[in-house]
Amino acid sequence: MDTAKNFRPDKILLWDKAADSFESQRIINLFKDAEVEIVKNQRLNYPKSLSTAEALRKSKKILMIGKTSSFINHFNGDIGKNMRCFPYYKLVPLSNGCPYSCIYCYLAYIYRKYGAFIKININYDKMLKQIKKTVSDNSRKIHFNLGEMLDSLALDHITNLTSLLVPLFKNFNNAYLMMLTKSSNIDNLLKIKPNHQVVVSWSLNPQTIINEYELGTASLDERIDAAKRCQEHGYRIRFRIDPGILCSNWKTAYESLLKKYLLIRNQKISLSEC
Repeated sequence: MDTAKNFRPDKILLWDKAADSFESQRIINLFKDAEVEIVKNQRLNYPKSLSTAEALRKSKKILMIGKTSSFINHFNGDIGKNMRCFPYYKLVPLSNGCPYSCIYCYLAYIYRKYGAFIKININYDKMLKQIKKTVSDNSRKIHFNLGEMLDSLALDHITNLTSLLVPLFKNFNNAYLMMLTKSSNIDNLLKIKPNHQVVVSWSLNPQTIINEYELGTASLDERIDAAKRCQEHGYRIRFRIDPGILCSNWKTAYESLLKKYLLIRNQKISLSEC
């Protein structure tokens, strides 16, 4: 079950320099029962009295509303000696934390250094300007990855980011937006007219792996159904088996997964391993 659809923070940390924003108040009004605390610093350390595990658990129920000076980071493709990946731009409107609790996620242990919370950067006007400038500065085809640092759709019912980004990329001939997700939160996507520049990509795993390692995420059937509905609406879709996890019945589990995958036509699949 996709728990992010029912995300409700116990506490909202509101950066004082974002307190007067209409977007801040809109988000706060979605969660009238949450405690709101105005803070002067966007990088808060969790109390030393908490263990890492306790801090990570608490982070799932704390939301920070703030701003960032840079929404875009370039990844040049270098991942090690004699190893390269396709270069792309990381797009990070949500730059800390995640509502899901994937056991293998290395980012969880990076986030806890900066604060145990989920952060939304609401200065979207700057994000749009930075995207446009990055596109105009490149004559070649470039790719933006929304979902590198946090699931791209999990909180879309709160941020409405897809309603901004999908129409924007329609205007570009040389730029593509990849949205990576384990979510079934596609209501906003189905309200928007799709375009060729946007690709929605689901990370898939056998349900036994999801149950054990991808806690709180959409089930395999929910992901497949969401992909079908997006494809029928006109979106280009992709699938990623990422990470592929060796387990006692891996062959049977992944064979069953591929049979489910084959129910959807005209899409690509990529592989990883763990």
